[in-house]
Amino acid sequence: MKSMKKQYDRKSTFVSRLLAALVFVSMATSCAKDPVEDNSKYENLALEAWMTQHRPKLVDNFQAAGNSGFYVDVISEGDADAAPIGDKAQWVRFDATARDLNGNLVLTRNAADAKLLNTFTRYTRYVPFYRYCGTENAGLLEGVWLAMTQPLKLDNGAREVKLRINAKVDLYLPSILFGGSLSGSGGYEGETTLSGNRPVILHMEIKDTVVNPLSREGQDVDKFCEDNGGLLRYVKPGSAEISSGAVTIPEPSDDPVNQPNHPYNPATPRWVSACDSVAQLYVNYRYNPAASDVGDKWTYQHVYKNEYVPYNQPEALHAEIDKALAERFPVETPVGKLEADSVGLEGTAKIWYVGRFLDGFVFDTNIDEVKELIYGPGYTAGSVLSYTPSDGGLIQAFYYTVPRLKYGQWASLITVSTNAYGSSGQTGSTTTSTSGGNTSSYYDYLNYMSYMNSYYNGYYGGYYNNYYGNYWGGYYGGYYDDYSSDTSQTVTTTTVTTEIPSFTPLIFQIYVEPK
Repeated sequence: MKSMKKQYDRKSTFVSRLLAALVFVSMATSCAKDPVEDNSKYENLALEAWMTQHRPKLVDNFQAAGNSGFYVDVISEGDADAAPIGDKAQWVRFDATARDLNGNLVLTRNAADAKLLNTFTRYTRYVPFYRYCGTENAGLLEGVWLAMTQPLKLDNGAREVKLRINAKVDLYLPSILFGGSLSGSGGYEGETTLSGNRPVILHMEIKDTVVNPLSREGQDVDKFCEDNGGLLRYVKPGSAEISSGAVTIPEPSDDPVNQPNHPYNPATPRWVSACDSVAQLYVNYRYNPAASDVGDKWTYQHVYKNEYVPYNQPEALHAEIDKALAERFPVETPVGKLEADSVGLEGTAKIWYVGRFLDGFVFDTNIDEVKELIYGPGYTAGSVLSYTPSDGGLIQAFYYTVPRLKYGQWASLITVSTNAYGSSGQTGSTTTSTSGGNTSSYYDYLNYMSYMNSYYNGYYGGYYNNYYGNYWGGYYGGYYDDYSSDTSQTVTTTTVTTEIPSFTPLIFQIYVEPK
């Protein structure tokens, strides 16, 4: 839009732009006479008027984008020695916090912000976004992609900046550049949802870049194994990799404990290939949470930690989890001497498990003692997972590992995303439902009143107390203890699904019940 690029007399034009902004707000909140009219031009004018009044020094940092555009404040350009983000297609890890023009938070990846807003959950792993950034936009907000890939023209085009690792910027985006509306989910919620045709202020920090995510996660998996008991890769006979330390799968033996390279042999590295045809899926058959050897007590990479329970003291937490696992499912006989059948493809394994990321964060478990340590009291009791490999239904990592496990043994497995959630990952989500009671509680009334009074620029608080919900569909609590307009008790059930980012390796601690 040419009018947004030219110089103007702020004293003579500000009033007209402010009026245009007010007209835009009025139109957005009433029934439009012409439903096909494009309101983006009014939003552009409204954003320009707001910038003129509140961020006048940034007006000359306008970035044209088709019939629209955005404003940018470059707080830090990033590491001078690093290559610009937009020089090649790659994956980018970046923090992002979104607010409306009144400062109300829309979404955040920060645990402290979520705690302040009462949207913090123990199921949410507060880490940066991990998204593909290529020559064409395939998954980023349009304004974010433009800022990452295009030179940013500052001071009315007098200089250009390209973002690099550790860059920090504030982006002032019209809704057309982020899809029309914006909200958080899965624990990343803010205090409000940004409705359509409203600009947003997005604070962004570039944390890391990855050119080949498959290679990166493979390196991370191998290093975890090498740091926690050692790694031995099994390959097909005649493979060229044998010369570099890989071996063929040992033949069955009456005494596997004393057979070289057999996974039950105490002299063999703890982590071995699940089979010779699946890369970077490794099993620790000798794992036992009650033991204290290397391979049983793990050192996590980039340990997940925040200032809130339970991850404020992660080392103590992981020790408590190991203790709980050992007490709940004690195994005294080493797997090499355990007289039990293997599950096989047609057998049914009853599995208790803990699923983790490589930083130690627990994203899933069905073991009550672990759930209480991670999620606190009030969780739904866990139930055993019945799994017949030939029937499928779980991630491929289980299909290739569970058949070789014995009934009554502990084991652990680690896999790259190829055998788990792949390049798409799993989206974090939060859903809430209410049951019981015949009339609305006083809390409902307060929430509706808060929403009515603050739809545009106030505080959209009023979240129910104890907004932690519960894992996979049970209830955390959420009782309205202070007031209810009838004698029936109302229960709020919140289901939270933990986000699993694209190309994310996973670890599982698995116990198979005796047959």
